[in-house]
Amino acid sequence: MPSAPKKLFLVDAMAHIYRAFYAPMNRMNAPSGLPTKVPFLFANILRRIIKDYQPDYLGIVFDTKGPTFRDKLFEKYKAQRPPMPDDLSVQIPYVRKLCEAMHLPVLEFEGYEADDVIGALAMQGAKKQLEVLIVSNDKDMMQLVGKSVRTLRTGSGGAKADTIVDAEKVKEILGVPPEKVIDLMALLGDTVDNIPGAKGIGEKGATELIQKYGSVENALDHAAEVSNKRYREALQQQREQVMMSKQLATIATDVPLELDLDSLERRAPDVNALGALYRELGFNSLLRELGAEAVASSAPADAEPAVKADYAQFASVAEFSEYLAKLPAKQPVAVWLNLEAGERESEGFGTRIASIEVSSKAGEGRSVWFDEKGEVLNAIASLLADPKRPKIVHDPKLFQLLTGRTANIRHATQLFSYLLRPTTANHNFADVVMRQFNVMMGGGPGERADYLQRLAPALHAQVQEQQLEDVYKKIDLPLPRRSQRARQDVTHDGEGNPPPGKRDLEACGIGIQRQLADAACRNSF
Repeated sequence: MPSAPKKLFLVDAMAHIYRAFYAPMNRMNAPSGLPTKVPFLFANILRRIIKDYQPDYLGIVFDTKGPTFRDKLFEKYKAQRPPMPDDLSVQIPYVRKLCEAMHLPVLEFEGYEADDVIGALAMQGAKKQLEVLIVSNDKDMMQLVGKSVRTLRTGSGGAKADTIVDAEKVKEILGVPPEKVIDLMALLGDTVDNIPGAKGIGEKGATELIQKYGSVENALDHAAEVSNKRYREALQQQREQVMMSKQLATIATDVPLELDLDSLERRAPDVNALGALYRELGFNSLLRELGAEAVASSAPADAEPAVKADYAQFASVAEFSEYLAKLPAKQPVAVWLNLEAGERESEGFGTRIASIEVSSKAGEGRSVWFDEKGEVLNAIASLLADPKRPKIVHDPKLFQLLTGRTANIRHATQLFSYLLRPTTANHNFADVVMRQFNVMMGGGPGERADYLQRLAPALHAQVQEQQLEDVYKKIDLPLPRRSQRARQDVTHDGEGNPPPGKRDLEACGIGIQRQLADAACRNSF
């Protein structure tokens, strides 16, 4: 039985760069302030393609800055395109750095566009019996589809949302087979590239004409027979323009570039270089995926040394209560709630406590599993309600909604992070810790509460340095208190009595499930 052909993937870089730039997503910035949405989304699509499709060979194809043969053919080719936005141009070098760190070869050839390079390499790959997939959503790439060449149109929901376009799919999408796509484009033109086409003939008319006459040349030769007056006159009056449009729309597959499979063979990334780039751009979630070694190797030379930690798991509520009773009366206590994992759409998702962590000083952390009766929450309730004891939490709104009345929240590290980095999209605890301490937490019992103790004074000092203390105290911090009062309105019965522990949490969970979904997707706060 013959083995399956090896797979060659050719990625249209600029098409994905523009797609990433205009994606409906919040602005992202590196610690330096550089916009980073494009390299972040580009990294995600490359990682997903590699994971989902396991290509044997992979090339990232870019356009060159210089003129191409099409500019000589038509002076106004792409003349209507606005200049590249500054916010985009500054991100492209980082896309190239990303490809270099991932050991993905960048391909380009002076005098030709990326489409031509892709076309030439795709045809050569087909001759070598490779399965070629062109990663692009542009319809003009469909002219290259054949027995061994297809296009991959990526979607936003993973591989299930992708579309692999073969000859039949081309016909379904455009109404003509791949070998007639150029003829269709000759009539349609392309407003983005300023290919004129035939003025007066739209998509429906162009499809009908090519379906009937087989080629644009034949349609032009039989223009007098066309019954639709607008189509007939367009063909009769614009022959030269239409034929030039066909030349402009035709992807050149004769680029003098040889397919070098050795250079395109997929290799493991340079983890150290990738880690350093992720850290520079603030891609902490991607950095964590590289592992602890990459996090450590990419840390700056002046990073703080690791602090020895004392972590322990309590076996019972009684042990937990005894520990709480021994804590100094006015010492700030960090409290972290780990939430139950579950399906995102399941009832109460992200609103049920799995365990509670407490830390009374940096380097120490204790944890206790939550119980069905709510005894753990009852054990800590008096500490939370004590107005004389300062509390340290991450997300005060979510904390209040799940625990009930919590007095004297002095430090809320999520709010500190928002104030210090207002243009950063991600303020989850693990990312904030990594930004501050260059460490990746390991999940020890009490570790997150410990890092709350370490993080709060560091971020608070920065808030004071930037003169944001009043904003934090007068605006940001009071908001969660209002949500806590709203919670009390919906979790007390008609006579004003609070329901018992478990019923209280479930009533709260059902009522606020939608509100908490985004924050709870990380299963803890």
